[in-house]
Amino acid sequence: MIPTEEMSARRREIEGKLKQEEETLSFIKESLEKSDQLTKNMVSILSSFESRLMKLENSIIPVHKQTENLQRLQENVEKTLSCLDHVISYYHVAKDTEKIIKEGPTGRLEEYLNCMDKIQKAVEYFQDNNPDSPELNRVVGGLEAYMGETGTAIAL
Repeated sequence: MIPTEEMSARRREIEGKLKQEEETLSFIKESLEKSDQLTKNMVSILSSFESRLMKLENSIIPVHKQTENLQRLQENVEKTLSCLDHVISYYHVAKDTEKIIKEGPTGRLEEYLNCMDKIQKAVEYFQDNNPDSPELNRVVGGLEAYMGETGTAIAL
């Protein structure tokens, strides 16, 4: 009986191990199915994200290009305004320097010389860029009138 008892015990042991292995196999299958489902969900989420990202990129690229164009235009406008301010300053030289030139160099020599320098630059600008400008005649005529009053000679 010992052999049948041993066999019986051995059989129960093997059946227990088999049952345990079947449970492990079942757990592994369930885990694999869950893993597959999670993988599919993740792929779906990533595909959706990629699609949205491409749509965003396609809508942002034109905005970025427009922004670059607007920045370039703004820089051009600023440069143009700066140039215009510089040119306009020549048109105001006669009026801005009139009082100091009339007073002459007495007591304010440096200021007087600065005004003379401004007038000289204005004359050069108008001679180079717009020789028929009435402003050139105004600057030169005013300067000659001022010099005539003070008795000072100037060479243009």
